[in-house]
Amino acid sequence: MPVEKSSSSASPYSREASRTSEKGARTVTRNDLATAILKRFPSLSRREAARLVKCALDEIADALSRGEESVKLHEFGTFFVRDRSSRADGEPPTGKGASRGRRRSLRFKPSHRLREKVEKGQTREPTNGS
Repeated sequence: MPVEKSSSSASPYSREASRTSEKGARTVTRNDLATAILKRFPSLSRREAARLVKCALDEIADALSRGEESVKLHEFGTFFVRDRSSRADGEPPTGKGASRGRRRSLRFKPSHRLREKVEKGQTREPTNGS
């Protein structure tokens, strides 16, 4: 059953304006994170909330690209980089062989608490921002 898209008059920051799949699941965006920060800290401006999100994500990316072993966020999970060895690669239709060199790949290991929360479908209790 297809999901109807929201009207164009909806705010670009509202959940209704976000993309949805046929199952009703959606993707959380940077704007959604900034909106969540605004709900908890109403004294911030939207621009400040967006800068906080950007700063946090940039710091994670910068730490991993600098060669840090991992970035661990307590009760959330750990981001880390793995070196992948070179391997033979090929195209089945043509039979041509190619070599894929060493590369680095980003991984994420969720914490036990995050896993439990996702499995149980729990949501955070609303707070008043203090």
